[in-house]
Amino acid sequence: MEKKIINKHVSFWVEDNSVLLCKISNLNPDQKLDYKIAQECLAVVSELNTGVPMPIIIDLRDVKGTFSIAAGHLLSKKIESMSLISTEVYLVNSLSINLLIKSYKRLYSKKLPHAIFKSMKLAKVYCLNYQSWFMRAINFMCFDVIKSIIK
Repeated sequence: MEKKIINKHVSFWVEDNSVLLCKISNLNPDQKLDYKIAQECLAVVSELNTGVPMPIIIDLRDVKGTFSIAAGHLLSKKIESMSLISTEVYLVNSLSINLLIKSYKRLYSKKLPHAIFKSMKLAKVYCLNYQSWFMRAINFMCFDVIKSIIK
């Protein structure tokens, strides 16, 4: 699938029809992901999603900046309410970005499960395993609902 690029620094694409990937490249420590870019990111997530919740890998290994408070609020509220993301996985290679993600998750986004990795390979394995578990859980819940209706 083709990549969707936002503001030259953010790329989105779907791999193997099962994992949404996001690559953010920003080596300017003074630059923030702002509200407008966050809105554009959410629109692309909706566009690329197939209607089934899927994991997202957000690659922050080439990031030195941060995000605005408004963008953090928007992303956390909208992603959780969209029901398009089953889990969030962050790729990091610096302590500062790792701490930023942990703070963001603790303050803004508490409902979605998340994981932080340094390796893309481990992140993909986690996503595929999580998605398999997630789909089994959904099927199990649907089976219970159907069973209760039949009774």
